Amino acid sequence: MTTGLRFAAVEALSDSASSNSFPFEGNVNCIALFNHEEIGSVSTTGAESSLIPSLLHRLSPSPALLDQSIAKSLIVSADMGHAVHPNYTSKHEENHRPQMNGGIVIKTNAKQRYASDAIGSFVVKKLLERKRGKVQEFEVRNDMYVNRPSLRNHP
Repeated sequence: MTTGLRFAAVEALSDSASSNSFPFEGNVNCIALFNHEEIGSVSTTGAESSLIPSLLHRLSPSPALLDQSIAKSLIVSADMGHAVHPNYTSKHEENHRPQMNGGIVIKTNAKQRYASDAIGSFVVKKLLERKRGKVQEFEVRNDMYVNRPSLRNHP
């Protein structure tokens, strides 16, 4: 995640915490910033480390409440989306080629290699719609390698 994206995430959480429009009672609102996404997030400080599962288990008073909390959670995995390289256009699906300055990119993959799901994508699209932002859909070809999913494999 780039520095600008990290700053924006922290600012957004800070702004929402200081407003009365977001219900915080009973909720754990957080941002998790990880290293090593480019190698599949498998390091001790990457998204597939034990940090988030350990934190969730420690914050939850019981396994049943942990399961309920996870079911009510929304995870958005934010990262950079690379535009199509003109020398490698064949590496992209015809109708899913990210363009420079084309808007926020929502990445999906049939093998669930990204944390994007229907609910999270819907929320992001609605938030962008409110701000008149643009959205691009990026579907990775099934025959192309994609790093392992962040946070998706954890209970």
